[in-house]
Amino acid sequence: MSQQPPSPPTTHSNSKPEIPDPSPPNTQPIIRQGREAVTYHIPTCPLSPAHPVLKTSISLPSRSKWTSGLHFHMQHTEYLRLVRGAIFVHLNGDVKLLSARAGGQIIRHRNSGSDEEVKPSLVVRVDRYARHSWGRADEYLFSARDKQGSGGEGFVLPDDANEEVMVEEWTDPSDLAKPLFFWNLNAVVLAERHPSSMVSLRKRAARWVLGDFWVPFQLFVIFWELDNWLILFSMRDAVGLGNGMPTFLLPKALEKRVGRGLEWLVAFVVLGAARLLGCVVGVVAVERERTPRALWEAYEGRRT
Repeated sequence: MSQQPPSPPTTHSNSKPEIPDPSPPNTQPIIRQGREAVTYHIPTCPLSPAHPVLKTSISLPSRSKWTSGLHFHMQHTEYLRLVRGAIFVHLNGDVKLLSARAGGQIIRHRNSGSDEEVKPSLVVRVDRYARHSWGRADEYLFSARDKQGSGGEGFVLPDDANEEVMVEEWTDPSDLAKPLFFWNLNAVVLAERHPSSMVSLRKRAARWVLGDFWVPFQLFVIFWELDNWLILFSMRDAVGLGNGMPTFLLPKALEKRVGRGLEWLVAFVVLGAARLLGCVVGVVAVERERTPRALWEAYEGRRT
């Protein structure tokens, strides 16, 4: 799962995340409020026989516009399990609509006697290199309706669309990458709202030079090391896929490969450049101050 830099926070009284009671075991919450309100319950301990899979729980309150952002993973297969509410999952160009109350994926049939059917399963498998994102179903459907100007025709929300969403994420192989990613990403985002003067001269100089790009730059360094490859912009549209523009005179299958290759190339170049600059100015993906002690010790032990 990837995170794009969040929009400037604003206060919404009905967009305050709630902490589940009880919280998932061996996790600690991180809460971000505003229009992209979200609560993460992130593991604080490494793998053990008692906890062979490290799961992160993500909760989205009603009206939260948070999404994971379009991204892919090279080294991990990812799993999403819907626990509560309704979500959309964008997976390799297809959009799935899942409802916990319905028990699975809701499939609409506009031209048949049956309005909808449910494909049982609340778990979505995201294979390596599959571009994907997810978020609240209601926000996705409202946005799609507005873009299409449908005025509500054929626009049906799941019964639990207004409920708080909870999703569990984990990976195969199960390792430290996912919890380290969430701990360090959120620390960077929250530090921007409460900046500290306890940084090196090189970092202060880099922050002054980069200006508003300082936070995305730090996130790109994290993305590079922790297998979260951001789709910076859709190159499939750039080669004419699905947008009504003239296309290359290529078979559709080859055209998709071209678009996918361009997306990967852009991600590799941009994130790789950030990683190199990070080496120069001392910005790293994982820092002791941003990471729970047990995870940090496991991370350091893996590197030695």
